[in-house]
Amino acid sequence: MFIMAVTALNRLNLSIAGKKIEEEFLFDTIRMGKVFSSFLWGYAIFQIPWGYVCDRIGPMRTLTASIFCFGLGAGLMGIAPNLAASTGISVLLAFQVIRFITGVGEAAVSSNGVRVIASWTSIRERGFASGLQSGGLGLGGTLTPIFIAWSTIRFGWRASFYLCAVFAFIALILWRWYATDWPEQHPAVNEAELLHVHPHAVARSGQRQAMANAKRVPWLKMLSSVSVWGLILAYGCQGYAFYVYYNWFYFYAVKVRGLGLMEAALWTSLPFLAMGVFSPLGGWFSDRISRFLGRRKGRLYAILLGMTVSAVLLYSGSHMKVTTIALPLIALAAGFNYFATSNFWASCIDLAPDFSASLSALMNTVGSIGGAISSTVTASVAVHQGWSRALDLAAVITLLSGLLFLFVNAGRTIEQPKGAPDLAGA
Repeated sequence: MFIMAVTALNRLNLSIAGKKIEEEFLFDTIRMGKVFSSFLWGYAIFQIPWGYVCDRIGPMRTLTASIFCFGLGAGLMGIAPNLAASTGISVLLAFQVIRFITGVGEAAVSSNGVRVIASWTSIRERGFASGLQSGGLGLGGTLTPIFIAWSTIRFGWRASFYLCAVFAFIALILWRWYATDWPEQHPAVNEAELLHVHPHAVARSGQRQAMANAKRVPWLKMLSSVSVWGLILAYGCQGYAFYVYYNWFYFYAVKVRGLGLMEAALWTSLPFLAMGVFSPLGGWFSDRISRFLGRRKGRLYAILLGMTVSAVLLYSGSHMKVTTIALPLIALAAGFNYFATSNFWASCIDLAPDFSASLSALMNTVGSIGGAISSTVTASVAVHQGWSRALDLAAVITLLSGLLFLFVNAGRTIEQPKGAPDLAGA
């Protein structure tokens, strides 16, 4: 959760500090959209390589490398203008390259988090654990707007990125000191805990790791599975809607609603606070439903509920003239989006328990492509047709995300033979 929170800090910082960057370098909305997209292309392209590496060598070393990479990217943002001057490239291109590097580092975090959940939690707790992971991102996003706005106003936008780098390296040190790939490798895990999580595991044994390393990722089975295609396309739509909140809520509060920088920062915390609260709630909801109706219906009902309510709230908020009502409605829309989102990650483990990092990386690749498209399309629609139309489009795509999940059967792994019964919800 802490790593996810730091990830949010290093991803969202540009959305807040970007207003000052925009003013200093005379960037328009379209150019800022290109900088946002640079992060997402790095994030999208390196998802699958990081996920594959994690499934082969485990999350401990993989996350160590990725945190170092995005922490370095955060620090380089502060000297981007100097790098541009010394190399002869434009400042815009320097920002784009550095944000691409930051995206490369952050690409490993979510899929590795899923792999940790697959190794460290029992089957009946996957939804809630996935909700805690996503909730960390939401809680980090809650604090980021206030922290970045305060540090930018007090010390300048460059210092705000240096501080983000410091937090990244603190996370790196803590993870490297305490983490292991499997619970049976950790000296603080006792026999009772191990029995609860993995009944057949043996303390201090490397048997499960050896078995996992001996298997190869079944890419052909993944790409021929209707459930996998339903999952990744639904998550692509989720990514489009999610990055509207992530990249543009602060700009929307300042430019459309006319709020001051600090006031807008406080409002911008609301969507992420809602995400932090609703994400574990959505995971818990699906776990409870799964025990009675099976995992397929448990995940499906949670996602349909979350995405439908999110779409309605987003549409209502974008057309509400009273700012003090409109912004909370849009914030709640983000929360219900994440009520559903935790179940996408849990479904990766349900569908491919031994290859959850690879499948979640594939899913997040499509989600990032959706986010990259969102960054550009939202800016273009907002400029040419207005912000209400841009948010209406996001609401429609949110609803489409829930409908696409109808094709996903989280009660059956991709390696189960055809005709075999769905797995029990517990």
